[in-house]
Formats: sequence, structure tokens, C-alpha cells
Amino acid sequence: MHSLIYRSVANDSFLLPEIYSMLSKAKDHNAEQGITGCLLYHNAHFLQLLEGDEKELEQLYGKIINDKRHHTVELIQKEEYDRALFKDWSMAFYDYGLGDSAQQLKMEQIDAIFNEEQVLREKHASVLPFFVHVKDILFA
Repeated sequence: MHSLIYRSVANDSFLLPEIYSMLSKAKDHNAEQGITGCLLYHNAHFLQLLEGDEKELEQLYGKIINDKRHHTVELIQKEEYDRALFKDWSMAFYDYGLGDSAQQLKMEQIDAIFNEEQVLREKHASVLPFFVHVKDILFA
């Protein structure tokens, strides 16, 4: 099992309806390819953790890098581990939209997503870097 974490910034023209359409297509594709993960969107910033076969992830990441709907794609980490953090989710997703909701509410929502898959109890090397960037995006 391999994972990668990246972040990027949506172009101004990449609007929420298009993001939801992309997400729907991504869920179908990811389920077919055995790819799981989590995508966070807030104030035009994306953060994504993807898991699956190394070859499949590399092909998908190549498409992500070349996708013109976003920019400033930054690879944060690549990792290999025994089992998926999001084994039952072809794509967990939470849209924080624009603006600043209360910090407590944001953290409760993140905790709910990750507790559902018991991610916070795992000792994967990807968990800490992902949460560092979650914090950066949500509270910057």
C-alpha cells in the first residue's frame, strides 16, 4: 500500500459545482482502481491524501499535476505502509467553503471524519504531515 499527500490552489474559474462534478468522477475512478483517500477543500485550497497501488497513484498524480483547474501543486509526502487509512472510502471529502467558521467547529468536523475510519488511532507516517497541512489550510 502506497500513499501520497499533496496540496494545491484552485483557479478562480474552478467553481464549487465543477469541484463536486470532479469529485463524483474521481470517486468512480478511484473505486475501480482500488484507490482510497481524503480530499479537503477550504478557501480555494485543496489537500489530498491518496492511497493505493504505487503505479496507479503515480498515474493519477501525473494527471493531477497536469490538471489546469488548479495550480501550485506541492507534493508533501510519499509513503509505503501495510494498510489503508481510508480503506472504505474511495474519497472522503469535506468542503469548508469560504470564510472562517469557528475553530472549534472545524476541529469537530475533522475529528468526525477521521474517527469514522479510526485514522487518528493509526501509527502511519502520513497522519501527522496530513494534519499539519489540514491545520495550515483551515486556520491560516
